[in-house]
Amino acid sequence: MYCHRLLIVLLLFVLVMNGSVFAAPLPRMRPYTGIGVVVFPGSGDTKNQNLQLQLYEEPGLSRIGLLNSSSLSGNEWVFGQPEMAAPLIVSARKGVWLRVFFDDAGREAWINPENKGQFQSWEQFLRFNTGRMLPALKSQHYQLLQNPGGKLLATLTPKHVFKVLKLESSWGMVLTEQGQIGWVLWSDGDGRLMVGTGKK
Repeated sequence: MYCHRLLIVLLLFVLVMNGSVFAAPLPRMRPYTGIGVVVFPGSGDTKNQNLQLQLYEEPGLSRIGLLNSSSLSGNEWVFGQPEMAAPLIVSARKGVWLRVFFDDAGREAWINPENKGQFQSWEQFLRFNTGRMLPALKSQHYQLLQNPGGKLLATLTPKHVFKVLKLESSWGMVLTEQGQIGWVLWSDGDGRLMVGTGKK
């Protein structure tokens, strides 16, 4: 009887392990949009090779850590731009202080970027970069529409790149490589990003 139970437990263990090995990886959690990004010059810029910014619980109070060049990562899949360090998403501003999402877990802290980084609104940032839809969205989010909520013009993929012309609320007017002008959702109803930059 004992051997029979042991055999069943072993069989269940093997089945669970095989199932987890062949299961598709979960899609990454898309970051919240916040109010914009703080952009740091690329790693080739000697001023920022040794970038170090203090992280604070409140502006100038209760230091909680240090952000350096090597920890400016995690959003490369969103901002895949080799010529610059991955931007940090900004959730709030108080004077020169910026509240940023500083890791993949979505933890936030305040930084004073001083002369090391520059805040840009989403419209400023997206207009100066090549845009693309992020992977693993629902199929309706890849639609290029004639106007917000309007007629379908085309279906995009994460490999299609476009130029953002302007943003209105959660919609962005874009110009595709094929010369089509239309609208895409750049932010979803939960305030999460649906558009990335750079070529996939």
